[in-house]
Amino acid sequence: MDYPAGAFDVIISSLALHYIENFGDICREARRLLSPGGSFVFSTEHPVFTARAAQDWHYGPQGEKLHWPVDGYYEEGLRQARFLENDVIKYHRTVSTLLNALIEAGFSIRKLSEPQPTPDMIAAVPEMQDELRRPLFLMIAADRAG
Repeated sequence: MDYPAGAFDVIISSLALHYIENFGDICREARRLLSPGGSFVFSTEHPVFTARAAQDWHYGPQGEKLHWPVDGYYEEGLRQARFLENDVIKYHRTVSTLLNALIEAGFSIRKLSEPQPTPDMIAAVPEMQDELRRPLFLMIAADRAG
């Protein structure tokens, strides 16, 4: 990016970083662009969600959602997935890879969140009840050290 070092106080990314092959490069560039004490706040698809390229429930004989399968969790890398009727490439990483890349780039983790639907959301959209069965997103707030 063609910005000077320390140009920003905050960098925010919403559900984009699982499309980037090298997360470590992003972390190092975010640190370079942030002023001391600046924050890097982002959401990504949860590694439990991205572990399998299929990204779908395991269904029973009557089409009922039995469970969310997790397999190949430690096999990081490219996943060809289907999203909104399009074939897309995503990159699966473990939680420890995400956190360690931030730490190694010079960040301290301020907050980690695995958001889930509120009771009001479930009341308005009953299908959201299934979102309580596995994490879909991971949100991280990290501060630039030094």
